Amino acid sequence: MKKNNLATGIASLLSLVLMAACTSKPSAHTSVEGVITPTAKAGSDDDLQAAMDKLEASIHKPSAPFHASFKKSTSDGFLYECEADISEDAITGEQTDSNPATKVGDDIFPANTRTRQLKGVPYGSPDWQAVYGGISMAYLNGHIRDAQPGVKYIRDEQTGGYDARRYDFDLNGVDADIKKAMELGNSLGLRQTKDYNVKGSAWIAKADGRMVKFAFDNIYTFNNGKIESTHFEGTITKK
Repeated sequence: MKKNNLATGIASLLSLVLMAACTSKPSAHTSVEGVITPTAKAGSDDDLQAAMDKLEASIHKPSAPFHASFKKSTSDGFLYECEADISEDAITGEQTDSNPATKVGDDIFPANTRTRQLKGVPYGSPDWQAVYGGISMAYLNGHIRDAQPGVKYIRDEQTGGYDARRYDFDLNGVDADIKKAMELGNSLGLRQTKDYNVKGSAWIAKADGRMVKFAFDNIYTFNNGKIESTHFEGTITKK
């Protein structure tokens, strides 16, 4: 991403750090023989973050094998896609990263696409931990908890072989605490954010409260008129 100068870059970085601090809270984890284990949280039927935590826990230690498809894309053209088969013994699949042509200073890096195989075998090994950690950080860390004030039940649906409840969410017009955090960042003289929204849909399995499908956007609108967004998608399918 093009930066006008070092000061702008530092201010942007500080703004992102502030927003992350205001919107994130430590996940509950326990350590078992050196492996970080996510602890699924209890919650109401429409608790988006609890459902995402349960999805992460099921990737860590599934009760039954399933296939996961994930996608993340940014408004400046970066795309990350993952197809993974998840079982008690391994996480295997394929990761594809696509980057647009990017200018950094006087250097131009050409557009490219890279594909690599995911071989998280055996369970608990360094290879498994790397695959599991990569999936969790890249695709499950989109701050879906920010959308909770705008969540609405839509209907019961089936997806990927699961009976689920569909919820839509949109912070437009909602007085959410996260927007107050943005105002705080503005008052500190950091990157000036006019609006922030998390908008999309989530499907939560009736049986275990796990997120089995999601599609949503994090959208930042700045005072200079610029809009930046990140899109997240995920689908879990029974095997």
